[in-house]
Amino acid sequence: MLKKTESGHELTRFGDLAIFLDILCEQYKVYSDFVNKRPSLDELNPEDIIRLNRHQIDPLYIATIFSAMFLEAYIYDYGARKSSASYIDKYIDKLDPPAKWIIVTKLFNNSGMESSSLAFEEIKQLFRYRNSLAHSKSKEFNGLESLKDRVPNIFKPSKCVDLIINIMNELLRFDPEELYAKMVVNRLETLKKEYPA
Repeated sequence: MLKKTESGHELTRFGDLAIFLDILCEQYKVYSDFVNKRPSLDELNPEDIIRLNRHQIDPLYIATIFSAMFLEAYIYDYGARKSSASYIDKYIDKLDPPAKWIIVTKLFNNSGMESSSLAFEEIKQLFRYRNSLAHSKSKEFNGLESLKDRVPNIFKPSKCVDLIINIMNELLRFDPEELYAKMVVNRLETLKKEYPA
């Protein structure tokens, strides 16, 4: 990640953050293609219909998981760039991800994310969904009626992209110099224009 210095910006840290964002963007494109280019089911054989269904469902799960991974990695990296990885590891890393966003943003800025903000509510909901997927529990089967009530805790990729844009904009509100947040917002806004969903 980039850090502002007296001589400009320099690369100070690296990790999987960009890869997590790339995966989210790719899932957004797959979902956008599905939404905007629906083939006629009459033209497809049963195997193609099953594959098409996977293209409809998989991006929702993948986008939800990787959005959470991105945001958790982002706040770690942000704190490590503002102080040090050892400080974050020692004092912050044991907190749940939503709490990290409150603590880290307030720790290194004059103000920070508030627990009453929409961005924080979105972070909490995303991590509830991520946790329910990562720690999925089977449920008792009481006939086909029990399947009707099963609604997976996932976001559409378009919601994930909007959520990350909102959170990055919230971060920029109290840290307008955060270059990587600006880059993320720009990339995701461009993605939305090129691939409407």
